[in-house]
Amino acid sequence: MFIVLEGIDGTGKTTIANKLADELKSQGYSVFLTQEPTNTWIGKDVRRAIEEEKNGFTQALLFFADRAEHIEELKKNGDKIIICDRYVYSTFAYQSVQLKEKLGISGALDWFRKIYAPMRFDPDLVFLITVDPEEGIRRIYGREKKEKFEKVEFLREVQDVFIKIADEYGFIHINGNQELSKVYSAVHKKVMEKIKSL
Repeated sequence: MFIVLEGIDGTGKTTIANKLADELKSQGYSVFLTQEPTNTWIGKDVRRAIEEEKNGFTQALLFFADRAEHIEELKKNGDKIIICDRYVYSTFAYQSVQLKEKLGISGALDWFRKIYAPMRFDPDLVFLITVDPEEGIRRIYGREKKEKFEKVEFLREVQDVFIKIADEYGFIHINGNQELSKVYSAVHKKVMEKIKSL
């Protein structure tokens, strides 16, 4: 089973991904916990491109290069419960906003879908955790290093794209403004329902 957690910065998805992995492992399930960008050299180049503010096309293509390799790794772990912190939908949301002046949101999304199509590997469950961008920024304020993406207006536009594509990709929408324990409980409940249905 392949589970993805999506959302803007500060939604708590990374914490939830880790907690979910730990709990499932404690119950005897075999779990593969992963993330995008990956921790491979390509993923590190993605982070470097963001830090050095390379142009939007360069960043988007690096994300897809990293993902192409990542998908092969995901397939190798197909017999486990895969939990992924961010996936292709983050590229759809973040990079479409980044490229909106050159392609428009819809144009960027169309381009990304075409790039993704030959490598497409869809999750069984996608959780979109939404939070007020101001709250998201407040939660990450303590981070020593902030990416340029972590700006209120930018994050608001990114979240709007996430919501725009939610129906198309069957996201389970969860309100992340509530206590993290409640968000986790909502995610855990849906995951267990899916596991039992398989």
